Amino acid sequence: MSNPRQKYSEAQIVALLSQVSRVCPLCAEPLFYKKNGKSFKNYELAHIYPLNPTKEEELLLKNEERLSDDVNDEDNIIPLCEICHGKFDKPRTVEEYRNLLGLKRKLIDRSGQEAIWRTYTIEDEISQIIEAIYDDPELENEAEIDFTPREVDEKLDSTISRPTKVKIKGNVREYYIFIRNKFAELDSVNSDMSEIISLQIKTYYIKQKKMGINQQAIFENIVSWIYAKTKPKTSDAAEIMASFFVQNCEVF
Repeated sequence: MSNPRQKYSEAQIVALLSQVSRVCPLCAEPLFYKKNGKSFKNYELAHIYPLNPTKEEELLLKNEERLSDDVNDEDNIIPLCEICHGKFDKPRTVEEYRNLLGLKRKLIDRSGQEAIWRTYTIEDEISQIIEAIYDDPELENEAEIDFTPREVDEKLDSTISRPTKVKIKGNVREYYIFIRNKFAELDSVNSDMSEIISLQIKTYYIKQKKMGINQQAIFENIVSWIYAKTKPKTSDAAEIMASFFVQNCEVF
């Protein structure tokens, strides 16, 4: 008996499209196009594991991971442009299946992180330090001080990519003393503010660690969380703050 194709609600479709940011996750083609002032869909909802697999597909994917036992579950559905959907389905290959499943898993993980962001807060005062990164003249003086990020070398493991490690160490060299001094200024106005913020960062880190996430993903998640909560001008300011807390021992 074949599986019936599920009709998804408008809310489910919006959630699935938002998950891929309204672009095809395989080719980055927009999933909508405009013509004569109107928007038209350029996507199809693809089943990662086939809705009704052929005998050949059942054999091909017999030992492959599935994100849900229910083929119509949203975890097994991903919007693709029409061309990529056709290529993915015919002929189906294990490599393309694994690639799309991996992409979907990352999207699911990111959606889960967004839910966590709403639970964990950061004091608004951290935004003052982030703003100072952009235009505070004291930064030029602090950057001249020689500082070796020893904590970073000791704590980062093999799951951290080389470019990320280099970025973290560079951020610590350039900004650690400056940010530390800015936290001291915060404390002079609002006692223990730096400790409050540090504890908030550490609590969020511990949550990530308990989820069994590797260091690379934890760092990226902390950067995304800080960015979402503080809305800096650019994401590199959130990376600088996350790097500070790596050196300062709240992270890793």
